[in-house]
Amino acid sequence: MIVHNLPSAFQIAFKLADMERQWLTIVGPQLSALTRPSRLERGELIVACESPAAAQMIKLSAGTLLRRVKKLTGLELPGVRAVVSRLERQREAPPPPSRRLQVSPEMVDEALNRVKATVKDPDTALSLARLEAAARTRWGEGRREE
Repeated sequence: MIVHNLPSAFQIAFKLADMERQWLTIVGPQLSALTRPSRLERGELIVACESPAAAQMIKLSAGTLLRRVKKLTGLELPGVRAVVSRLERQREAPPPPSRRLQVSPEMVDEALNRVKATVKDPDTALSLARLEAAARTRWGEGRREE
């Protein structure tokens, strides 16, 4: 692997990035939502925690956490320190663009002319005409009666 040919500072940086990617596996789903690996200080892993309770859980599971970090990333750390701080939330992807159907007024008018012959109530006829025009726009003309 190319990482072994890099200077030790770069090797550590790669292993830290790997640890950050695998944080969910290392600490589990509950703690990964409330904590993030922050930095190294004198070789010790500093974990940013959203609450004192999360910091306490990190302290209690420090031994397990260090073993998992070593097993998954190869990074051997002397200890873990939890600090309470505000976590930056990962930004969610923006919602997909609206796929709102654009129905032309001419199509609605054509459908209204067809529907008026069988439906007497004007509001119901308009609603059905809009529905027909939307269906034709979405799925095409379909079968026509002859």
